[in-house]
Amino acid sequence: MKLAWLIDTTTYIDQNIDEKDLFVVSLSTIIEGKPYKDTEFESSKSFFDMLKDNGNGAKTAQPTPQDFIETFQQIEDEGYTHVIAIHPSSSLSGTYASSLSNSKSFPMKIHVIDSGTGSYPQRALIEYGKQLYDENKSFDEIVNKLENIKQTSELYLLPRNLQQLKNSGRVSNSKYLLSSLLHIKLLLKLEHGTIDLELKSRGMKKIEAYLIKRINEMIDKGVTSIGVLHAGNEREAHIWKERILTLSNDINVYVEPLVPVASVHTGFGTIGIGWINTTE
Repeated sequence: MKLAWLIDTTTYIDQNIDEKDLFVVSLSTIIEGKPYKDTEFESSKSFFDMLKDNGNGAKTAQPTPQDFIETFQQIEDEGYTHVIAIHPSSSLSGTYASSLSNSKSFPMKIHVIDSGTGSYPQRALIEYGKQLYDENKSFDEIVNKLENIKQTSELYLLPRNLQQLKNSGRVSNSKYLLSSLLHIKLLLKLEHGTIDLELKSRGMKKIEAYLIKRINEMIDKGVTSIGVLHAGNEREAHIWKERILTLSNDINVYVEPLVPVASVHTGFGTIGIGWINTTE
């Protein structure tokens, strides 16, 4: 079995992930009417600077069918016999459906996974899958384990304000006005494919205490790696990292940029915290 991994730019890729056998299709962001592929930005900072200055009303676009066709063709041409594709929640993006549809035109054995999440938990899912492959697990074993483990993913989002969530249709005008007037902070949760309101509070102390308690619970249940994500406010992400590190000597905490497509919808300044539990 020669196994390829197909992902998209809702997963952050840096030097810490093994890029061997990894293929990426790019989503796009549309800022001031101009489309940019996520892979076109020179750095995360250049994207966040643009989002901060001109992000009001920004939108996103999924990869085109041609993007998938060309990538699947490249995978076939390079001699891969099997493919596992992992994409963000199908309730938030059409990327999964497009990947699944276009995969049917190719002879490789292909399994397309709706991760039900995005960003760091999705990246952790891919890393776990590659670990299973290195352990000589069969294709079906890898697929079954990933389909099960994805159910453990949790991603919490703390938007700095609700302006961009309102613009992207994730928050109603009435909720936006009420939260702005009362200075209400929201904690959102992406789990099992949907974004829900987990907690609201006038101020951050209650939300911070809630998150620390939840992280502690998950460490006790076997979570060993946590991602702290930021939409341009890296200093705050490192503050969260230090808080989490005080909870356990056995936890790994990674700080990384929130991917463009998520940052566009949640807005500049958002903090995200997420994980999967590979011990379940």
